[in-house]
Amino acid sequence: MLKLAVFVVFAFLDGATYAQLEQITLTESSTNYPGYSQSFLTPGCRFTPHGVQDVQLAINHLILTNTSFAIASGGHSSNTGASNIDAGVTVDLSRLDEVTITDEGNAVWLGPGASWSDVYAKLEQEGLAVSGGRVGHVGVGGYVLGGGFWWFANELGWTCDQVLEYEIITPARQIVKASATENEDLFWALKGSLGAFGVVTRIKMPTVRAQNVFGGALTYRQDNVVDVFAALQALITKAREDLHAQAYVSFGWLELHKRHVTSAYLVNTAGDHLSAAFAKLTSIPHVASSLRNMTVGESAREITDSNPLGFRRTKFTLTARSTVEAMHIVHAAYLRISASMRFGPDDMLGVTIQPLTLPHLQKGRNIFPLTNEKSPLLLLSAEFRWSDKTYDQMYEKAARALHDAWVAELQVEDLFHPWHYPNYAASWQQPCEEPSIIRGAREALESVRRKYDPEDHWRQLVPGIWHV
Repeated sequence: MLKLAVFVVFAFLDGATYAQLEQITLTESSTNYPGYSQSFLTPGCRFTPHGVQDVQLAINHLILTNTSFAIASGGHSSNTGASNIDAGVTVDLSRLDEVTITDEGNAVWLGPGASWSDVYAKLEQEGLAVSGGRVGHVGVGGYVLGGGFWWFANELGWTCDQVLEYEIITPARQIVKASATENEDLFWALKGSLGAFGVVTRIKMPTVRAQNVFGGALTYRQDNVVDVFAALQALITKAREDLHAQAYVSFGWLELHKRHVTSAYLVNTAGDHLSAAFAKLTSIPHVASSLRNMTVGESAREITDSNPLGFRRTKFTLTARSTVEAMHIVHAAYLRISASMRFGPDDMLGVTIQPLTLPHLQKGRNIFPLTNEKSPLLLLSAEFRWSDKTYDQMYEKAARALHDAWVAELQVEDLFHPWHYPNYAASWQQPCEEPSIIRGAREALESVRRKYDPEDHWRQLVPGIWHV
């Protein structure tokens, strides 16, 4: 446990505010970030607001005192300093965890600090669901602002495109509402830009009637990857034939077990266990299956169990044209890198291939340049997990080496796509620059920034995020 004497503790009593010198205890829970890119940073103060007025006053004070700060909701960003900071102030939104059903059950207000597991648990009590994350311990705020990739993507598109309204504290310290009919420019700019325009304190989303989905994980032997890739590509190609069917493929090296693992996770959002879209994936011999009828929340909890916290992590993303050849290029480079490394005793490398289908991409109303794609894409991510901090630099170098190999080999075959998904991007990638945003959108985004941050406070005082 770490104790720091810090100047500026915000407290609120009968509408009054004060600052005082006080001992702040930073416990393990307050510094337990999913990735080491956040956890090794030590803020001078960690402020945990209880409501929007607390956040507004804090931002006002930080700007007036020229204090650098970071905003944390779930803390999953791979971008160093995005949700934690050295010496400055980390504004921890974990207590802004509202889940309030409204509009006669047709919508829900969500706080950015809520986790998707908590959101699903509360909504399912009322027979409802929402366009949320696949992993339960991910926070609402960053996930939505970074795009959001969910099981209903074929049917409805990105999560950020489902948002009905944002409440945001702008760098001008104003509480602003943004929707399709109010501050429309800001409403558009928030979709995919993460925290570039202020602190989002509430998000209004439409609900859907909860129903059981059919899905789960299939685990295959390593020698079945050829068939698995072919089956995934067939599913992607025929996405329009069954918009309810989604799947992704993962493979990885587990040092503890000294072996490679390959799996597919399948979900049919209509609960159809006989979906023809899954026939090829389910017919491949597999060593384990968790396929069943379940809720979206149960699926999120299952995937969370395979994504434990407590490890040091580094992650990056790339995008490729969706072909079996691209999958084999990605897999072959993974095999070379993993074979060349000396892993720690409980360390691992995991790669995930997620389809970006045409029905999904063509529904985009955000800053991503993907709406007019003529063929489906593959969203690639790689993540190293380890325990010993002395391995930090080794795994960072390995991540770069794997990234560079994928880029070079995909480019040779004309299968590389330049878009970077913000929620998976590493600190050394640029998801808020062209070509990862719509061509020509830079000027529009800068215009929004100047309107809501006329004194350019955000770029000066929030150093850890990607700016526009």
